[in-house]
Amino acid sequence: MNKIVISVNDFQRRAAILEDEKVVEIFNERNDESNIIKNIYKGKVANVLPGMESAFVDIGLEKNSFLYVDDLREFEEKYLNGIVNSNKPIEDLLTVGDQVVVQVLSVPRGNKGARVTTNFTIPGKYLVLMPNNDHLAISKKIKDESERKRLEEIFKEIKPAKMGVIIRTAAQGKSIHHFEREMVYLVKRWEEIEKRIKKAKTGELLYNDNDIVTTILRDVLNNTIDELIVDNEKVYLDIIDYINTFSENNISTRIKLYTKNKDIFQEYGVDAEIERALQKEVWLDCGGYLVIEKTEALVSIDVNTGKNTGSYNLERTVLNTNLEAAREIPRQLRLRNLSGIIIIDFIDMKLQEDKDLVIQQLDAELQRDRIKNNIVHFTDLGLIEMTRKRVGRTLSYFYEKECPICNGKGKVKSNEAIVLDILRDIKQVATEKDVNKIYIQTKKEIIKEIKNSYFDMISEYLKARKKQFILEEKDILNYDISLGK
Repeated sequence: MNKIVISVNDFQRRAAILEDEKVVEIFNERNDESNIIKNIYKGKVANVLPGMESAFVDIGLEKNSFLYVDDLREFEEKYLNGIVNSNKPIEDLLTVGDQVVVQVLSVPRGNKGARVTTNFTIPGKYLVLMPNNDHLAISKKIKDESERKRLEEIFKEIKPAKMGVIIRTAAQGKSIHHFEREMVYLVKRWEEIEKRIKKAKTGELLYNDNDIVTTILRDVLNNTIDELIVDNEKVYLDIIDYINTFSENNISTRIKLYTKNKDIFQEYGVDAEIERALQKEVWLDCGGYLVIEKTEALVSIDVNTGKNTGSYNLERTVLNTNLEAAREIPRQLRLRNLSGIIIIDFIDMKLQEDKDLVIQQLDAELQRDRIKNNIVHFTDLGLIEMTRKRVGRTLSYFYEKECPICNGKGKVKSNEAIVLDILRDIKQVATEKDVNKIYIQTKKEIIKEIKNSYFDMISEYLKARKKQFILEEKDILNYDISLGK
């Protein structure tokens, strides 16, 4: 059974997708730069870089966004003084101080600002409106040629002049009245944006596409979902209204209001799954396990047999572990929202037919992912290289921060290294004339190490300088040093 669970309260909005009772996706809503994809802003050109064929645009965020020339050339005529589909360099199209309306393609990452475009898209459930692009496109996931032809004929009739449309996969099998209602709604939203453009100031938000409930209803809710459960009555009624307007009427019977006192995410095991998804190791039912590491450049996933010693021969044990890993890895990618280049190190397999089975299993599970992905190949070293499109933030962004002690390395200094740091600091402060006492606060095992190996040496060193030091036990990872007279 497939479910959507939505939690709404005064502090946050969250949602989870469950497939066969397993959590596969988490949605978090925050009022920060993690939720700005598809937002439209009025910006101002801060810098133009001809050598990079791009410009930096101030849209009111911490870092300026960047706009590639290819994301600019189809900008609507009224905003670029008549230049449409131009092949001119960016310095001939924009100058510092120009006002420009842009839509966010990707969120800021590391030292990079958000990537933006002037090719706007306003998404709906069945179609995506392109207000400044007179083009008709159909989702590649719609394979049936007769259906593609039917949809093309319908949209040629109802598509607004000088506007483009992308026909989404959800449009398959739907009638013209579904599309007409949504087309009117999306065109009206664009007209509202246009009215705000002239009055808006630099950095002002013109369009927000990140309401978590709307995203779920538009992009996730379909006939494969058996239940949608929400714990807020007002949101429940809003969902019913949305479905009555844009979706099939029979879907409304699957919407349930959760009324128990227990937190809804605890009731459906979502919080527990989030905690597990923040760990590096993922144990498989067979006894094997995955080790998932994210770096700046890529994600690495290592598959290990672990406790799985098998009941047959080694090749069967390895194959069974790899097949289960191939089922679990796509779920973890969705759950953690990992993207970019992904390298999977399956356990070495001798037989080509076993490798083919693992690839087939991995590909079948990846087909369930809403985010575009692609298996590139088995490398010469026996690694699987794949990609997954970057959409939004990783799960860890919302639940973790960098450790201030190890600065994200995942390791802290050894006891020996801490003792050497203490000795260095003692030597430094011992030269100060108005200091008579040196207080060292640190954990029990560091004190023990100093007393066993360094106490006499430190005492003699400080005695010669008419100073003394006092060791004080304190439950801290490193140490504190203070001075007294």
